[in-house]
Amino acid sequence: MNGMQRVGGLLAAMALASLAHAEPLNIEGIGLSRDVSCKGQGVNISGNANVIHLKGDCGAVMIYGTEHKVTLDTAKSLSVAGAEHEVVADRVNALSVDTLDNQVRTAVIAGEQPALIAVAGAEHQLDLRLEGETRMDVSGIDQQVRWSGDEPQVQLSGADNKVERQ
Repeated sequence: MNGMQRVGGLLAAMALASLAHAEPLNIEGIGLSRDVSCKGQGVNISGNANVIHLKGDCGAVMIYGTEHKVTLDTAKSLSVAGAEHEVVADRVNALSVDTLDNQVRTAVIAGEQPALIAVAGAEHQLDLRLEGETRMDVSGIDQQVRWSGDEPQVQLSGADNKVERQ
């Protein structure tokens, strides 16, 4: 292999390594509508009333702001904070929902470690399908968590919260 081929190979390897450690994609705005291919990358969504479809395997997906409608295929983790979001995911490995009046429907799939679900704030509605060992911590006020599949370990606190099998 000559010097130019080695340099070319080294540059290609560096480009692939930088993609693996890429910064998350930031989607910010009001009333945006967008389809995004994740390709393993994390995604941060903020602003108000955006309609976003995330395709493929995503890293950490974080949703902030208000009134977003988000669909996604898969994510290593999904964090929903803010108010009045509607989120539908095929599957995630970890889930966090906070603040006020968010609706989330997804499958939560455990890997080598138990899947973790944390719900705080008030008035969230979650419909979950659980696969594998799952730990769920529900706090706050007036949470509605409906689940099917494998029975989770549940830590429940706060007021007027319901965790029930579908």
